[in-house]
Amino acid sequence: MKAISLNEFDYVFLDGGHKYETVKNDLECLTNVIKNNGTILCDDYNLMYAPGIKKGIDEYININNFI
Repeated sequence: MKAISLNEFDYVFLDGGHKYETVKNDLECLTNVIKNNGTILCDDYNLMYAPGIKKGIDEYININNFI
């Protein structure tokens, strides 16, 4: 099967793991989607029992100046 380049996506719905490290890794892998004017929609942003999701997303946005 042909490998799919993340440069070909303009929208990703991220519904992955609930740990900080997983969220951070997923977002870093999807950076090219945003750099190519795409959108990443993250699920479960503010789950009380999984604060790593919000922490990872907020950190990623701040580090990459996506605000």
